[in-house]
Parts: sequence; structure tokens; C-alpha cells
Amino acid sequence: MYTEYPQLGELIQALDLGEYLEFGCGGGMFLRYVLDQNQSSTSITAVDINPQAIEQAKSELENHNIKFIVQEELPLNFEDHRFATITLSNTLHHLKDKGAVLAELKRLIHPEGKIIITEMVSNSLSSAESAYCRFHALRAEIDTLNGLFHDRTYTETEIKQIVKSVGFKIDFQTIVENDKTAGVDRDEIHSIEIIIDEMVEEQREKTEYHELVQTGESIKSMLNKYGIKRPRQLYLETSV
Repeated sequence: MYTEYPQLGELIQALDLGEYLEFGCGGGMFLRYVLDQNQSSTSITAVDINPQAIEQAKSELENHNIKFIVQEELPLNFEDHRFATITLSNTLHHLKDKGAVLAELKRLIHPEGKIIITEMVSNSLSSAESAYCRFHALRAEIDTLNGLFHDRTYTETEIKQIVKSVGFKIDFQTIVENDKTAGVDRDEIHSIEIIIDEMVEEQREKTEYHELVQTGESIKSMLNKYGIKRPRQLYLETSV
């Protein structure tokens, strides 16, 4: 995924990671990308609420010395101002209480440290990027039906408002473009159609099932017309 954003790699290479915390590491995709680009960390900590995701991340990153933590409740068991760098990649839309999480990261970051936030955006998109956003929205709706907080994709303005609302200063910002060539890749589209069908079929017993079927078919029509491309990402370097 992240290899589709070459400018992101250049930005990461310029960071001095020091004591580094990845918050919301999931299966370790972004963390692995960071560590492939930058070897300046003096320690690495990764946190997620999902134990299965942590196990996947451990497997993906077994050659790195990383402290993995499964934790749902805040605060984390670290002293104030512990970390020089904290990253949060495509995680904001998974946070139900964004204020509490960002306030905790504010506590944990060193006064001279950086909190790096990357988040895909929903504004000013191509048709192929919009197709991805609709696919993501379907997944978010299904997660929500099953009791998991998963919000829609935010606009660039909404993301910056969230960050500023807890007192973060935005020191640097840029939009990182996806360099994937636009077009309809039939094999790729077919694989996504299978995912859509499987996601929707698992909701057969829910009252929303028939509406989800219609939504899924609409997304598949869009995919076959325009293809699919992960949206542009907003990259923020913030401090407190």
C-alpha cells in the first residue's frame, strides 16, 4: 500500500525517530514501511487494541526489536514526554474518542518531538479514488453494524480540525499523491468484488442486508467503470 506513495518515503527518511512509538499499528504495514525507510530509532514501541493484529505485526516484523503492547484503556504505562516520534497512520477514523487518544499522545511526546499523522482524504479525488472511498465506506458501515467504531473517510479540513482541537500545532503539511497508474485492472477488480460479496453475505441476517447488497452492486459498477486507487494522503508533522 504505502509503496504507492513515493513522496511519503522521502518524508519518512528525513525524520530523526529516536524513541519511537507507533500508535494503532494494526498488522504492522505502516511500521514496517517506516523501518524500511529509516533506521534512526533508538527504541521502537507499537500499540494496538487488537491482539490478532499485534500477532500479525510480530510475524511481519520478527527481525526488529520492537516492544508490542495490546491495550484498550488509557493512559499507557509510560512516563510523560517519553517519545521523540509518534506516528498515527490511517488511524484517526478508527478512534471513537479522538480527543482522549490525542491528549494521551500529547502527554507522551517530548517537548521537542514530532507526532506524524497520515490519513487518506475524501476531497478532490479522481473517480478511481472515489471508488476506493465508497468501498471503504461500505466496510466502515459493516464494522459499525457489528459494534466496531469505523468512521468514513475525512476531508483534509476535517482532519486538521481534529488535530488542532486538542492543541496540536501543525508544523508541516502536504498532500501525498498516489502514483499508481489509473485504469481498470480486471484481476484487481475481481478480487475486490469477492471481498465485497463476502462482507455483505456475512450480514445476511441483519435488517440492512438488502440495502448493503444494493450498495455493494453500485460500488462494483463504479469499480468496473473507473478502476480503484487508494486516495491521496494528508501528511502532517505536529508538535505541542
